[in-house]
Amino acid sequence: MAIPFFRKDRNKPEKVVPQSTGDGPPSKGLTTFGSAIPDNHGIVVEEVGGTPETALDEAAMLYASNQLENAEQTLHSLLAGNEPRAWHMLFDLYRLTGRDKEFEQLAEDYALKFETSPPNLGKNQNASSTVAKAGKTLSFDSKLDAASGGRLKDELTAAKKGDILLLDLSRITVLEAAGAAHLAEGLTGAKKSKATLQISGVSQLAENLKGKLNSDRGTSAWWLLLMAMYQLLGKQNEFEDLAVDYAVHFEVSPPSWENVRTAQEVAAPETPQASSNDAFKLKGVISETSQNQIAALIQFAQSRQEVAVDCSEVTRVDYAYIGSLISHLMQLLGSGKSIVLQGQNALINELFRAMGIDQLARLEPAKLV
Repeated sequence: MAIPFFRKDRNKPEKVVPQSTGDGPPSKGLTTFGSAIPDNHGIVVEEVGGTPETALDEAAMLYASNQLENAEQTLHSLLAGNEPRAWHMLFDLYRLTGRDKEFEQLAEDYALKFETSPPNLGKNQNASSTVAKAGKTLSFDSKLDAASGGRLKDELTAAKKGDILLLDLSRITVLEAAGAAHLAEGLTGAKKSKATLQISGVSQLAENLKGKLNSDRGTSAWWLLLMAMYQLLGKQNEFEDLAVDYAVHFEVSPPSWENVRTAQEVAAPETPQASSNDAFKLKGVISETSQNQIAALIQFAQSRQEVAVDCSEVTRVDYAYIGSLISHLMQLLGSGKSIVLQGQNALINELFRAMGIDQLARLEPAKLV
């Protein structure tokens, strides 16, 4: 498994995210960890440049560097788009810094833009107010391959009028082309039935598919699955834009939008959470001064196979400490542990994604309600 690790400089500039201190382009060093793992199951860390790939990455890194004003300005510049993560990050920034008036104004703007109830100025919640109706749940573990995609295709195409199906995509982190093709066929078949289809984990899977399109545009399965999702969720503009790109790339006629019953996007079903006795709670700003907390976490992990870390009371993870944090997580992973990071605010969660921590641990961020 290859893990991207962003190079950083511990000296924080005033208006930009820390960059590599190398004289030339960042070199790629490969280091294999995990001597406790069986042969051929080592973990490869790829060191790459620390430049943020997106404005969201930049905002998360600015906040981690305690550059609050710059982080706020970056997030504000993204509000004109339809990216809810930027709004959630800004809500958390205002919440964490006690700026109630700005939060309430942002909530009004959010309600007008998205025509939905805005989050409240309370603590982040770990459950969404949007819940699925009772019905049959179709879910995956972390891998969508030919076998799991085929089973799901059969279930979806066999759906009948009156059935309620909850398709939980929230745990998928690994995509294989064959599995994506099966799922696309299943979703296309499901739209013809009169069953009630509810889908969770759409945003995460859509981002994963977009990443696949950037790196592997020649595989039609990524395109077809993303278009099938857009069709079922009633996202006509996104569907048509993608259909045109698909037609140009593969030199075929573009798929046509169909006015069919759309699926409902819902929150993922709640999974059993580790009890307070089984999750290690981190608090405050996690930085070089947090050695006692980290040492206690490592000791806590020794007797557990799955290490759940409650980050609900963490306000910030210092950018200069990210390398050390990744190193500790790598040690746990290398000793055969699985890691779950729970309850982190949107700013921290986006930082974890930007730095590749989502490839080391399962992320279960707090949700705004």
